[in-house]
Amino acid sequence: MSNIVVSRMNQEALKAIGEGDFIKFEYKHPVLEGERALFTFVGHEAKTKGETFYTVERLGQDMNVDYIKDGIMKVYNFDMMGQRTTYQFDLSEIEVLGYTFNEEAYRNKGVVA
Repeated sequence: MSNIVVSRMNQEALKAIGEGDFIKFEYKHPVLEGERALFTFVGHEAKTKGETFYTVERLGQDMNVDYIKDGIMKVYNFDMMGQRTTYQFDLSEIEVLGYTFNEEAYRNKGVVA
């Protein structure tokens, strides 16, 4: 399968996540391996407008999702001094390990429910 097809499939899967749902994935990056390469994409309910916003969690830390488009997921966070840090995930390098919908007990376990 081409990288474009894989990116599109992953992009559609991530955008389908609703409030309280999450997807466990492994990011295929040369520097990351083992537990450091495992991430959880989580949908949250926004307080305003009733929309969904997303975070990406790893090892107890999380980043907000800025956007998902064109095969890229851009994330960001702010440190305690207000410095913004960003990162772009290449969606063709994501391997979805499992979907878990509204089952808090399975969070960060990559279990398909």
